[in-house]
Amino acid sequence: MILYYTYKQKTKIFAESLGKVLQMPISPLECELNKKSGIGFLFNALQLTFTQKTYPVSNIPPTLPDEIYVCSPIWGGKPAAPCKYFLENTNLQNIKVNLLLTAGVPTMKYKKTAEEYLAKIGCIPGEVYLFATSDKIMPDSDVLVEQLREILELE
Repeated sequence: MILYYTYKQKTKIFAESLGKVLQMPISPLECELNKKSGIGFLFNALQLTFTQKTYPVSNIPPTLPDEIYVCSPIWGGKPAAPCKYFLENTNLQNIKVNLLLTAGVPTMKYKKTAEEYLAKIGCIPGEVYLFATSDKIMPDSDVLVEQLREILELE
């Protein structure tokens, strides 16, 4: 199963592409934060990032498979507040969790921080994948599918 959080739909494109490659269902992590727009969203997102707080998700699946992928933009070096909420408030004890993170300027420190974060939340830590995104150009799903197949070593 692939779960994702997105505001501007970029991370959704990554999740959909990953779903095609792995032939897994995808599901958004929904929250009230997305119903705010413009400056209201930005203010709340910045506040959540700098206080390291989470933001409640309204649709946590009742059951999860043995392995999941969580796709999230990076906020302040960590997954977005709704993804953090899911990861910190769901019993993931026997579940392998992989992260696919998107950022305007990814650096390797984000990957290391994400790996350390996974090790702390009580799951079976999986892989962390980091992708650069553009503020002005939407990702091309066909290109992403090819990149993901190569990264995941699938034919």
